[in-house]
Amino acid sequence: MNLFDGLEKFGIKASQDMGLYEDERLAERKEEEKLKTMTSEPKEEDFLLEKTILCPVCDVKFKSIVMKTGKAKRLESDQDLRPRQQYIDGLKYDVSACPHCGYAALNRYFEHATTGQIKLIREQICSRFQPSIITSGIRSISYDEAIDKHKLSLYNAMVKKARTSEKAYNCLIISWLLRGKSEELGVEHPDYQACVDEEEAFYKEAYEGLVKAVASESYPICGMDQNTVDYILAVMSAHFKQYDVASKCLSRVLTSATANHKIKDLTLELKDEILAELKKR
Repeated sequence: MNLFDGLEKFGIKASQDMGLYEDERLAERKEEEKLKTMTSEPKEEDFLLEKTILCPVCDVKFKSIVMKTGKAKRLESDQDLRPRQQYIDGLKYDVSACPHCGYAALNRYFEHATTGQIKLIREQICSRFQPSIITSGIRSISYDEAIDKHKLSLYNAMVKKARTSEKAYNCLIISWLLRGKSEELGVEHPDYQACVDEEEAFYKEAYEGLVKAVASESYPICGMDQNTVDYILAVMSAHFKQYDVASKCLSRVLTSATANHKIKDLTLELKDEILAELKKR
C-alpha cells in the first residue's frame, strides 16, 4: 500500500518505496558507524610515519619508519624501565638500517659515525652486504623483523668499535624486544622458552656491558643520568643474584640529591623486594 495515495491531485508523485522514517534511520546508521569507529582499537600503523634519512656511510637517502612522537599513550613501564605504549611497542622502531649498504644503528647514534668508523663499516659490512628489497609506504613490522634489525645494529656497533655503553644498550633493547615477543607468543607456544632463553642471554650481555660502561664512561650514558643507570643496574644485578652490586646501586640512588621522588620510590620498592628475598634464603 502506498501511504501517499491521493497526493497526485496536488501534482505530487510519491512512490511507495519512500521510507517515512528514512532520514532518522540514516542518521542512526551514521551515529552507529561513528561510535564503532571511535570504539575500535587503532592499528599500529596509526602511530607510525616515514622519515627520509641520509646514510652517512653510502650517502644514499632512504625511508625509515619511526614512531610518531607523543602519539601513543604511555603505560606503566616494567620494573627495569622497559617502556610500554598502548597499541604499539615503540622499541621496534628504535633503529635505522640502510637497505643499500647495511649500516644500522640505534636512532640516537645513526648520524654520528666518525670517519674511522665509516671506513670500518665499508670494509667489513658494506663489501659483503646483500641489499634488501625496498618497500614503500608505512607498515608495521613484526618482533622478528625488529630483532633482526637491532642485531644488525649491534653487529655494526661491534665492527665500528663503538663505546661499551652503545653495545650494552643495543643488547638491552634486544632483550626487551624478545620479552615483548615472548609475551605475544604466550607460554603455550612451542617457541616461548627459546625466546625467553635468548632474552636472558642478551640481558646478561647488557648487564655486563653497563657495569663496564659505568666504570669507564662519563654521564649521561645512552641518554640516561646516573640515577637512572644505577636503578636499572640494581634491577638487573638483583635479577642475576648479584645482591652486593644491587646494594651499592640502591644506596647511590637513595642518597642522591638529584634523584626525583619517582626513582626513589621505585628504588625503595626494589630494596624491600631484595630484603624479602634474602630473608627467604
